[in-house]
Amino acid sequence: MKKYNQITLILELISMITSPIFIIVYWISFYELYTLCKYGKIHNNITMLFVCMFFFLAWFIILIIRITKKTVKLQQQNIDKDKIKYNSRYKVIWTYIAIILIIAITSFYGVKIYHSAINYNGKLSWFLNDLENKKTVNFYHNNIYENGIEGIFTDINKEINMPKDLYVSSSFSLNFDSNGVITSFDTYIYGKNDKGKLESYLITYNINKSEKITINLNGYVNADYNEDKLIEPLIRTMKVIPLKESVSKWNENQYGILYYGKRSFGYNIDGIVYVNLDGNTKAASSSPSEIIDYTVSVFVPDKEDIYTPFRYIFAEDLDNIKATDPLKVNKSEKVSKQSNNNTNEFYLSDKIGYRLEVTDAAAGSRAYSLNGTFDGGVTWNIINNDPFLGRIGVASGITFLNEKLGFLCLSHSGGSNGELYRTEDGGLSYKKVNFPKVEVKLNNGETYNPFNLPGMPYEEEGNLNISIGQGSDGDYNGGCKALYQSKDDGRTWEYIKEVI
Repeated sequence: MKKYNQITLILELISMITSPIFIIVYWISFYELYTLCKYGKIHNNITMLFVCMFFFLAWFIILIIRITKKTVKLQQQNIDKDKIKYNSRYKVIWTYIAIILIIAITSFYGVKIYHSAINYNGKLSWFLNDLENKKTVNFYHNNIYENGIEGIFTDINKEINMPKDLYVSSSFSLNFDSNGVITSFDTYIYGKNDKGKLESYLITYNINKSEKITINLNGYVNADYNEDKLIEPLIRTMKVIPLKESVSKWNENQYGILYYGKRSFGYNIDGIVYVNLDGNTKAASSSPSEIIDYTVSVFVPDKEDIYTPFRYIFAEDLDNIKATDPLKVNKSEKVSKQSNNNTNEFYLSDKIGYRLEVTDAAAGSRAYSLNGTFDGGVTWNIINNDPFLGRIGVASGITFLNEKLGFLCLSHSGGSNGELYRTEDGGLSYKKVNFPKVEVKLNNGETYNPFNLPGMPYEEEGNLNISIGQGSDGDYNGGCKALYQSKDDGRTWEYIKEVI
């Protein structure tokens, strides 16, 4: 009798979990869970998942009740053995089908959920990355008049031990109100720790979103350790700038600070102010010298055409200000220097320049707009709100060969791969560039293309050349690159050879 009781209870359990209704809800729950992990549409998925969880809970309670009643019934009466066998045979086919369906649903969506957790393939991967690399820090020194820029790093270093020598990857941008309260800032900096290992920090703060500073660690950065990008001159200059006195002249509610490291203003002296260690200032005067130095700009956001920004440059001796002699630097050298100082900024001439501005940031990846100046940096205007066609990552190159033809590069996954984008209308529109694949054979006979991180095109003997690297995870043939050539201004490309 005990054996038949157990069989009956097992059949009851199987009949409940192999019910068509149970399987349909099971499929819906896995589908909603997958879309939540893939796209992160919490409001769309959570409601359905709660409904499914409530269904499973009710289903489990009903199962317990039915098993309890069945157990009591079995104890009170004899069981028709043939009926048990008949019911088992009658349901066996559907039971097998139902189990196969459950396994198929679990396997199919399980693989998809797992895939969404790796290589930034879904919202789940961003969530897991944030758990590992995203930190928040209490922001106490939040008054720019009282604490300067140094107060930000004081608060951060209480939680994170940052390297002594730090470099800005693109820019340091900060906004504050008329009382000196910092309302937002954004920067991406990097440096070497005590063990000589690269560490990077994407730092953001917005008073309207959180009272804490958000720091994303270990993102990809083009770490060339160029001294022109040191953060120390920003902190040093901010200590002596008469900031409150400067912005009081404008009588606005919001002000901004912008730092790119060492910049070139050509021969334009508008807003250039030299400041020494004592806080004394001296406006730049006209001279045949080009202005290239660490510069901290103080301005009114979105009103640069109304109020000329103050562009402060630290100078130890105001009576002996040094500048670059244009007779000793030719145009090609200046363009090369300006473009190499910042992978997000390029100057075609003394007057014409382009730069990528961060418009949004998350987990080490960013969205950009393309801005341009045609008056030596006096004014900057947006040329293209989305030059990368909706994709996010880390900008790793910008160049223009003339006022119409230019290229941008966007990298992904810590610099393991990237794409090149081309414009032929001065940046108003871009198209992704496609390169012929290079097939490299592995030991097992399979082939793959190791070259997936483009550099910047350059002109040579009337053609365009470009070297495409293997990214941060490439190890083919000693890290060599692929040389491509174009004879139609970068519309199409031909593979030439491997280069070191």
